[in-house]
Amino acid sequence: GEPRSFGNRERGKSFPPDARYRSALPGYVFGDSQDVNEVIQETISGDNLHGSALLHPGSLAGAVYTLSSISLGVGVFVLPIVVKDLGLVAGPILLVLFGLWAYWTQMQLVDASLRFDPPIFSYEDLAERALGKLGKGLLAFFTAFTLLVGNAAHMKTVVHLLHDIMEWFITNDYGKIKQTPAKEMTLYIGLLFVALVFCTGNRMASLRHVSTASVTVVLVLCIWCTLECIFWYWPHKHYAFTGSNRATLVSTDWKVYASNLPAIAFTFSGTFCLFPVFYELQERTYANIHKAVKWSTVLCCGGYLIVAVIGVVTFGKSINEDKFNSGAASNYLYVFPPTHYVVTFFCFLLTITITLLYPVVNFPMLNAIEKFVEVIPVPAFMDFRQQFLEWRFHRMFLTLVGMVFVVFLNLQFDSLVELFGFCGGWGVGFVVYIIPSLIYLKICSDAPIILRFIVTLSVLGMLAVAVLFTYVTFG
Repeated sequence: GEPRSFGNRERGKSFPPDARYRSALPGYVFGDSQDVNEVIQETISGDNLHGSALLHPGSLAGAVYTLSSISLGVGVFVLPIVVKDLGLVAGPILLVLFGLWAYWTQMQLVDASLRFDPPIFSYEDLAERALGKLGKGLLAFFTAFTLLVGNAAHMKTVVHLLHDIMEWFITNDYGKIKQTPAKEMTLYIGLLFVALVFCTGNRMASLRHVSTASVTVVLVLCIWCTLECIFWYWPHKHYAFTGSNRATLVSTDWKVYASNLPAIAFTFSGTFCLFPVFYELQERTYANIHKAVKWSTVLCCGGYLIVAVIGVVTFGKSINEDKFNSGAASNYLYVFPPTHYVVTFFCFLLTITITLLYPVVNFPMLNAIEKFVEVIPVPAFMDFRQQFLEWRFHRMFLTLVGMVFVVFLNLQFDSLVELFGFCGGWGVGFVVYIIPSLIYLKICSDAPIILRFIVTLSVLGMLAVAVLFTYVTFG
């Protein structure tokens, strides 16, 4: 039906299951039935959408865990460097503001969804209803882009860590053997070949617990590194309050903000599984999904702040310096020496879980590409499109093309912060911040003028973040 008027969204009503959206669970944001959805169901929904097997599916606790864990990846180890650059005061403030921004745009989607009777539990269907085929195509494109570049950032982290761990294990030192483009390419080929083996449908079910394992390793590393700072470095008077290593409180260089803000935007990605989580709730009410989004935002912001602030307070300006390699580090983990064996061991586990996570992320990316191809409005392209989508090996072909793009992209970016920023500005920035606001402006056209003005500023603000990042990084 037509959307309800502003203020009439039946927030207290619990909405029953709708068969139209049962297939939305496997593909995160895409709701049409496909044969491959059966495979993805075993992988992602079988893992309770990155949820824990200890949490009851459909419970509020499970919803909070799912929305939080999908945001928790290797990007958390870049945040201390971002906070160091922005300043020990400015960084945490901006981190909280982006968390509140992401929370607000998720609730915009929920509001827009509940305007319909029955509610729309698919991000894709909501985008198409509000913005037409163009909206559906934009969502598909930026979803595919986000997942592809996200996989690239993951693989770059893995390759750097694995190279240094192997060098240290063999030579008892690292940083002496330079990682040339040829060696880097060799590692990419080897690791992506392992991932490719699992990118076939009949092998995906064996990875149904990989996402939970990856989140667990990241959580353990965050907790251990934080405790090591407090109980090892601080008792040895190792904090960055004085001297040349003293942490900056507020950066005065606008280019620092332009280059780092997209990396913060990247870390809040609960929108990707918002509607599957909403649909999976036992009581599908506005109050319940609001609690889930609110507490997941609090958990993410709190965790990010603890890891980043304690890291910067401990190491100051040297937090991204690899003292053993006499250069800049790609992430926060390098500040800990390899002889801190717990950190080194879990870094090695991280290289394994992140490599196996590639095919898990790859599947919804392929779904997004297929959706984008389906809405391309070029008559001459329709026959080829139909033949391509019916080709038995089209998903494997797209996977191989994606892997080539991952290697090419990683060889172009030296900085992991820039790579996460590229994904945050032009990928997550649209899926999490821009498109939800556009949907809200279209569906909730009767909202108060001041609210619509603020939502419009939200769209322009994220566009500005993406454009300024591109100008500073590539200009």
